[in-house]
Amino acid sequence: MNLTFIGVIVMLFLYFKLRERVNKLEERLGARAVPNAPATEVQATQEQAPSAMPEQVYESKPEAADLLIAWVKEDWLLKLGALLLLIGFGWLTTYAFLNNWIGPMGRILIGIVAGVLLLSFGWIRMRKYVHQGSIFLVTGSTTILLTTFAAREFYGYFTPSSALGIMFLSTAFVALVSVKYNNKPLAIASLILASVAPLLTNSPSPDFVALFLYLLAVVAGTLWIVSITKMRELTTVALVIISLYSIPLMSGQAGSDQSTLLYIAYIFAALFFASNTTGILKLKGKDMLPDLITAAGNGLLLLFWIVSSAPDHWKSMIISLWMVVFIFGAFFIFKATKKKEPFYVYAGVGIAMLATATAVELQGAALTIAYTVEAVSVVMIAYLLLKNLRISQKLILLLIPSVFLSIESLSAYGWRNEIPYVDFFVLLILGCAFLGLALFFRSLTLETKDKDLIKVNSILFVVGSFYIFALIWLTLKALLLVDDTAVMISLIIYTVVGLATNLTGRIKNIKGLLVYGGALLGLVVLRLFLVDVWRMEMSGRIITFFLIGALLMSTAFIGRKHSSDSISNNSI
Repeated sequence: MNLTFIGVIVMLFLYFKLRERVNKLEERLGARAVPNAPATEVQATQEQAPSAMPEQVYESKPEAADLLIAWVKEDWLLKLGALLLLIGFGWLTTYAFLNNWIGPMGRILIGIVAGVLLLSFGWIRMRKYVHQGSIFLVTGSTTILLTTFAAREFYGYFTPSSALGIMFLSTAFVALVSVKYNNKPLAIASLILASVAPLLTNSPSPDFVALFLYLLAVVAGTLWIVSITKMRELTTVALVIISLYSIPLMSGQAGSDQSTLLYIAYIFAALFFASNTTGILKLKGKDMLPDLITAAGNGLLLLFWIVSSAPDHWKSMIISLWMVVFIFGAFFIFKATKKKEPFYVYAGVGIAMLATATAVELQGAALTIAYTVEAVSVVMIAYLLLKNLRISQKLILLLIPSVFLSIESLSAYGWRNEIPYVDFFVLLILGCAFLGLALFFRSLTLETKDKDLIKVNSILFVVGSFYIFALIWLTLKALLLVDDTAVMISLIIYTVVGLATNLTGRIKNIKGLLVYGGALLGLVVLRLFLVDVWRMEMSGRIITFFLIGALLMSTAFIGRKHSSDSISNNSI
């Protein structure tokens, strides 16, 4: 303890004392209500005010300088004497340390006693002034932590376990006070101090298992506080702390303790999952952002632990088991609360685990096919269980990784000489997946008449047809080995499909098919004039232009009686 420390304490005390006086002066002047006053008192004051005033009188607020002068004038001799005594005591303590009047044991004892006195004073102060009492409590606990650290670091007193025990007791006292007064900042401060304590024990050889068991006790206590006070932000802070301690250990620094730490990580995940799920169920429309962050962070932290520390031959099995837990939690919460946000988060974590388990076992084209099948299965199961079309269509985004992985199959070198059957089935399955989902949701989206849902369904149809058209193009080029013939047949097929969909849209008044067919025919014509007219041999160019031209002209004799009919806005 030195002059600087004493000065900080004095300044904090003077600041909060000044703040108290300012509040009282403002209350007397009628500038505003006292911040710490209960809501019932404020409401009662408002109710006592007359409902109508003939004239509103504005009073100017006193300036900060005037308030400071007024505070200094009140009992100024007492305040000045207290300040001089504290400064003199700080100088005396510093001088005693420098001249060895006080030995190491005395210095440590002074620090511990000062911390206990600050804790006691903070406890007493909390009864009337919660904010001021919180400051003194945190200062007292910090004093004990730093004194214990100095005793270990410089003088070798205490063992790592006993030092940690002393620090924990001081932080636990602060936590209990935060529960009594339902003070969130104080609870967060106690959690942070408790998590910092292991770093101040100066242990000669790190015991990671003991460290995580200590953190497990801290987390259990934190979740107990959350269950009583409903301060859900504490769970998020606790998860962040565990993540910070976990990151350096995931690389295998724990050595033989790595498997034990993995089991403790499972316990952490189970505690956070249970607390988070219970909290979401009890929210009843309140802000759930802390719970959503905790849910996502818990799942990802667990996934990183499994991938980095679990045995290779067990990874996919362990990930799959935890995936079932999170997926079940997603459906259970949605059924109980009808809230979409928790469902998206929990389902997202479960799906991420499913994708990771798949990636552990497979690679290349097999991985793309597996991702596609899993994504379609999730979409279908979600709709069958939830009967919610909007959620099911949003889950279609799970096919995005498959789309990116399919780029390798679209540009595979093997298409130049023969059909690479693995890549062939990748494109076929992806095309069927998108077209199948489009057909499945078509009647449902038309019933809802929701333009957004109809638009999503149209996109599914377009993407699915793209994969089928790409498959036709690549397959013909691989089979025929003659570019002109393959291009001619492909463009004829595209033209027939474009004509069929365009005419169907015209006859049945379906605007989506009409636009789709017209766009496809337009692309064929653009390809002919911009690319093939310069690349193809004269014979192939003549045949291609004759056939496609004849097909386009045939529309003059088909569906003419419907040309004047109105076109509906139905989707593809």
